[in-house]
Amino acid sequence: MSEQSWPVRIRAEFAQRVLDLRHQHPGVLASLDQHMTAVKHAIAELGERVGPVSLLAYLIGYWDGAREKGWRAPGPDQPLDFPTLRMSAVCLMLDAAAEPA
Repeated sequence: MSEQSWPVRIRAEFAQRVLDLRHQHPGVLASLDQHMTAVKHAIAELGERVGPVSLLAYLIGYWDGAREKGWRAPGPDQPLDFPTLRMSAVCLMLDAAAEPA
């Protein structure tokens, strides 16, 4: 699988559910905002610019780490968890980074 298809795969697997919920539940939007801030901070601490390349690297690394620890995307009837919200926030950031300035 190419690196370019990672955000598409993650979005299809679970993130779209989270992104759809953000419009119905303000708490989800607030949580996504907090995750986006934390991701920006983590990338900046590495001395990198927050952009498509660093966001994609973060997303792949976070996905791999979560899967190695046994994480699986929650099903439709399960509550949202930290990794799901974190990776969904990165998907939003990648969407924003892809938009023309």
